[in-house]
Amino acid sequence: MRWYKQNNQRRTIELNEDITADDSNLRTDEGFDVNAILKILDTLSDEKQEIVKLRFWGDLKFSEIAEKLNKNEAAIKKMFYRTIEELKNKLE
Repeated sequence: MRWYKQNNQRRTIELNEDITADDSNLRTDEGFDVNAILKILDTLSDEKQEIVKLRFWGDLKFSEIAEKLNKNEAAIKKMFYRTIEELKNKLE
C-alpha cells in the first residue's frame, strides 16, 4: 500500500455524488462490480458511508477523519475495518 501511495501508480475512481447504482458509465475493468459496491454502500448508515468515502475517495488519514467527525481515531479505525468486512460479506 505504501509503495502505491509513494509512486502514485494506483487506480482511482472519482466519486461523483450524482452517480446512481444503475449508471452504465462506470468502469468495470478493475475486476469488481462497481454497481454492486455502490448499491451496498448506499445501504450503510450515513456515518459508515462518510468514513468509507473520506478514506478512499477523500484520501484522508484516520486521524484526519477522526478530527473531521469529532471522534476518537481508534473508534474510526474499528468502524472502518468493520464496515469493509461488512461490505465484503454482502458482496459474496
